[in-house]
Amino acid sequence: MRVLIVDDEEHVREGIELAVDWEQHGIDERLQAENGSQALELIREYKPEIVFCDMSMPEMNGIQLLDLIRRGFPDIQVIVVSGYDDFIYTQATIRAKGVDYILKPFKKRDLEQALLQAVDLCKQRVNSQQASRDTGFLVQQADYVVMEQKMSQLLKGDDTSIADVENYCRNFGLSPDCVRISLILMRNGSRLLKQRYDGDSSLFSFAVKNMAQETLAGYESHLLFCFEEELWVLVTAEASVSGVRNSLNFYINKMTAAWSSTIGLETFTGVSQYVSNLLGIQQQYSSARAELIQSPVIAGERSDLDKPSLSDRELQLNIALENGDKLRVEELIRGFTAELGQYGHLSLAELQRYTKEANYMLERAILQMNKDMEGMSLSPWISCIKEWESRWIQQWWRLIEEGGNSGYEGRSIQLIHDYIEQHFHENFSLNELAEKFHFSPQYIARRFKEKYNMTIITYQMELRMQKAKSLLEYTDLPVVKISEMIGYQDESYFSKVFRKQHGLPPLKYRKRVQGS
Repeated sequence: MRVLIVDDEEHVREGIELAVDWEQHGIDERLQAENGSQALELIREYKPEIVFCDMSMPEMNGIQLLDLIRRGFPDIQVIVVSGYDDFIYTQATIRAKGVDYILKPFKKRDLEQALLQAVDLCKQRVNSQQASRDTGFLVQQADYVVMEQKMSQLLKGDDTSIADVENYCRNFGLSPDCVRISLILMRNGSRLLKQRYDGDSSLFSFAVKNMAQETLAGYESHLLFCFEEELWVLVTAEASVSGVRNSLNFYINKMTAAWSSTIGLETFTGVSQYVSNLLGIQQQYSSARAELIQSPVIAGERSDLDKPSLSDRELQLNIALENGDKLRVEELIRGFTAELGQYGHLSLAELQRYTKEANYMLERAILQMNKDMEGMSLSPWISCIKEWESRWIQQWWRLIEEGGNSGYEGRSIQLIHDYIEQHFHENFSLNELAEKFHFSPQYIARRFKEKYNMTIITYQMELRMQKAKSLLEYTDLPVVKISEMIGYQDESYFSKVFRKQHGLPPLKYRKRVQGS
């Protein structure tokens, strides 16, 4: 589970961090924000289960943040930690269904008890949702899933399933003699699935279909299902042919607008030009696809520049692979997508041709390495240049990590170690290190722990404490100056960390070592 600590005072945030045994409560990730606006961004990106929240903060105060959490993220458990015993703040906590209201200065016992209660509520909610999905949603959707499978087979050319599809259509209120196919490409569906729904595809599908059900309620019967990766199919039954396409477009626009405003889902659409019975459904699919792939991945006017060539970079990419040079791989691929941006208008159809070429290049590289690697191809339905760029870089990086120059990785982890040693007094995040050294945050954290048997945070703290001990022993610098020199702007927080590590506060430690 994730916890977000929101307070404009660093020593309070760090105090909460140090006061609680997080692992004991199943908390494996902790985030921090110094105001409500920053907290809201982190909530949207990371979806923490529990939020510790101050009430008096700049930019967006606690009352405003709690109101937004209540309306947009009702499953989050809120624990308010405030320096004010104010009825208005207490009332805001109650409205947000807060777990507890703790006054500063807080006690460790109070934090632990509030966290325990919040964790229990989270577990109850998860168990309740799981039971509901197991006993209700999944059972109710069983026939629907079979219908989707049969319809997918028919769209792929398997006419043997047509009789089954006709029966299912009638059971779901769809006339098999008058249907229309529409295609919906969920451009950022994979990202939303991971970030907003924690990889739970059934929950994502439920949310998408539920909103579609609401917006299409005024239209004819319909069937919406995932066909290929991020490509979804909407099957509608229409009582009449003439003039109905404009009406369908209206409802599709309404549906996609609801997705966009509610969960941030971006889409491209393609609607078949005509209505037919099930025998003509494959031709309808082709018609809708032809419209869909003309969608602009890069909008605007096309320049007079030559169209960028992907194959020209294959040799250089293979050299970078042999050298284990991730930086060069990234440079080559980003250079290509930058040229695409300068070229101007680019349709999805054109990007799909580049995707096909990119996959051939990956296949050839894998063959040359004599490796058996699955899941290395790019999806033809990627429709965002930045995502296309990122995924292709990741594929080449994976080639380097799994089959390329392992010595490069070892050198990189050593460089990260040396960088932290030289910059231990600076405040940097794991994401910033990942960006600087061109590895994923998870990869850096894992490899550093494997190589040095400690986390990056622990190593940085040990370096700071070693430097603090040296300065306390051999100089007369005041504690506040030493605190700043090693990277702590808050002297009281530094003293607390030092005492936790060495059993004495800084001044007593100095007296002891200098007195001896």
